[in-house]
This record gives sequence, structure tokens and C-alpha cells, in this order.
Amino acid sequence: MLGTIGIFLGFAVLLFCVWKKYNLILAALLSSAVIGLTNGFSLAETWNTYLVQGIASFGAPYFWMLVLGALFAKLMEDSGATRSLGLWIANRCGERYSLLGYMVVTGLLTIGGVNGFVIIFVLLPLAKVLFRRGNVPWYIFPAVTYAAMVPGCAFFPGGIQTNNIAPTNYLGTTLTAAPVIGIIGTVLYLAMIAVYVHFAVKKARKNPDAPEYYALDADTVDLSAGKLPPAWMAILPLAVALVCINLIKLSIVYGLAIASVVCLILFWKYYDNVKKTLNDGVLSGVNPVIMVCMVVGIAKVVAATPAFAGFQTWLLNLPLNGLFKVFAVTNCVAFMTGSGTAAISTTLELFGKDFLAMGYSPEVIHRIVAMSSEGFDSMPWNNFIVLVLTMAGLSYSKSYKHVFICSVVLTMLATLLVVAGVTIFV
Repeated sequence: MLGTIGIFLGFAVLLFCVWKKYNLILAALLSSAVIGLTNGFSLAETWNTYLVQGIASFGAPYFWMLVLGALFAKLMEDSGATRSLGLWIANRCGERYSLLGYMVVTGLLTIGGVNGFVIIFVLLPLAKVLFRRGNVPWYIFPAVTYAAMVPGCAFFPGGIQTNNIAPTNYLGTTLTAAPVIGIIGTVLYLAMIAVYVHFAVKKARKNPDAPEYYALDADTVDLSAGKLPPAWMAILPLAVALVCINLIKLSIVYGLAIASVVCLILFWKYYDNVKKTLNDGVLSGVNPVIMVCMVVGIAKVVAATPAFAGFQTWLLNLPLNGLFKVFAVTNCVAFMTGSGTAAISTTLELFGKDFLAMGYSPEVIHRIVAMSSEGFDSMPWNNFIVLVLTMAGLSYSKSYKHVFICSVVLTMLATLLVVAGVTIFV
């Protein structure tokens, strides 16, 4: 009983630390210590054996993927290529469809593997102007950004995001696993998003004097500042990455490396300081690896405890059948970790063999776990949500309810509809 209480208490410590914005390394040390000590492990055994094993299990296969992905994104950002592509699409959408233009740009960059944190930094100035042009309330910005990113992260087959990459390491699948399921899920999700956003914006426009309706500095943003590469050139590195990884079937590491070299060749004259761009790009990829490794490390500590055997049995014995159980277990882990990537790695590390034993193909498990990871990960303590609201100058009271509907409710509903369809027809 003490061990079980310790596991829940350990996750409570993790949630508290994340909510209060403590460093995740410190949070992982405290959380794992609580779990280990209440389950009879020494502190040395907890940290030097189980925590380290978990860190290595994620860090070893994903380190270079994430570092090179961040480098590629930085090369696109500093050259002005991302901004050029965004402006090109936005200008063709006009004021009436400015919101659609923003979402298209965000979705393309997500599918192309640009990290979500980078997308926010790069597209925030563009969003401020487009939302003002289209009379779209600014407090909906975090929700529509999430909505535009969700398909490329986990639903749409072939996307170069960690949520779609992580299952390949555990299941031996490819990034295009279960393409029909992924495309159907994408269509369902975007259809529901279109309906919700339409009515949310329509309702919000009735009260243009509401707090946070406009971004305060939207009129001061100069999107054309600096020399930008043409839009056709900006899309080439993204296309190279997608073709190398999904069509030629090169290793993701090689595909990102080649795309980064293409960026350097095409945009060399657009960089102000190539050395700084390279240094910043590599360093920006290290921190996400460490953060996810910490959460996976905690999961390894939990998996080693005697108490977890009973908890694992409880999860697996939930009164749900097949893929509904996969959906429920993944979302439970996503809620505890506040990270879709950590949820996938933790879930497949602990339950992957049990899922495969249900008789479904690894490709189907891959897609359902990836889609399910985009549900309860979007809790208020999610570090991406904190970043977006902070950068946009928005409050939880005005913005989070829209995030919750777009990124939790509708994501889970689309996934459940897909799960129901697969259960009936497959």
C-alpha cells in the first residue's frame, strides 16, 4: 500500500513542480526519490540505476534526431525562409481568410519537422498582424495554433515530429504507419476544428472591447524587415526532408542532416552570423531531449517498483476492449506527464508488448498511441502552453478554455471515432 501511495505521491510532486515552473531535472530527482524511497529502494539505486536507465532508453535513440531537427529549424528561421513562406501564403489568403492562412503555414511547418517552440517564435509576429487584419480575437491564438499543429504532430502520416517518430523505436514501424487511419483522423479533427473556430470567432466578434481581444503591439510588427529568400526557395528544404525520410526511406537523422545542408547552400547569403545560427540551433535541441529523458526516467523508476506490477495490471484490466484500452492508458500517462512525447515513450516502454499481444498490427498501435498522446497532454502545466500564453501576453482565464476544447476535447473525440471505426471494420 505504501508503495502505491508513493507512486501517486511522486507524480503529484512532478505535477506540482511543473505547475510552479521548477526545472524538470530537479522535479525528476524529487519525484523519483519519493517513488523509490517509498518502494524500498535506496536513493543511490533510484537515481544511479533506474532513473539513469530510463534517461538512456530515450536519449540514446533520439538525441541526434532532436538535435538535428532543432538545427534544421534554426537554419530555416534565421535565414528568413520560414517568415517568407508564411507571408507568401498569408498574402494569398487575404483578410477574409487570414486565419486559415496562418493555420496552413503552421500545419506545413509542423509536418515538415519544425519544432513547435520554434514555430511560435517565428510565426508570432505574423500571427499578430493576420489576426488584426482578419478581426480574429487574439485570445484564440493559442487554441488555433494547437489545432493547426495537432495533425502534423501525431495524426497525419509521414510528419517529422517526435510524437510520430517515438513509436518507431518501440514498434519497428515507419513514419507513414497506418496512413488511412491517420488521414481519416486528420479530416475528422480538422472538420470539428473548423466548426468550433467559426462559431467561437463569430461569437467573440460581438464583443470587440473584451480584454485581450487585440494583440497590443500588432501595429508595430514589420514582417518585411530584412532580406528574405523567395517563397519557392523557402519550401525546398522542407520538401527535401520529407522526401528523404518518407520516400527514399533514409534514416531520419540523415534526412534532417541533408535538409540542413540544403539550407546552408540555398540561404548562405541570408544569414547574418552562420556560426551563431549553428551554435544556437544545436543547443536548442539539447534541452528538449533532457526534459523528455527526465520524464521517461521517472517512468523507469516506477516500472521497477513492486507496487507498479499491481498498477500495471489495473490499467490493463480496465473494462475496455482493444484499442479503447490503448487510448485510455496513453491518455492517463499523458495527463500525468503533461507531455505527448513522454506519454508515448512511457506508454510503449511499459505497455507496448501488452498492446501488441491484443492482435493489432504495430502500424495500427503506432497511429493510435500517437493520436492518443495529443489528448490529455495539453494540461495547464504543459510547458508549451505556458510558453505560448506568456509570449502572446494572454491569461489562462481568457485563452485556456479554447485550448482545452481544441487540443483536448476535439482531439480525443476524433481519436475515439477512429478507434471505434478500426474496432468495427478491422
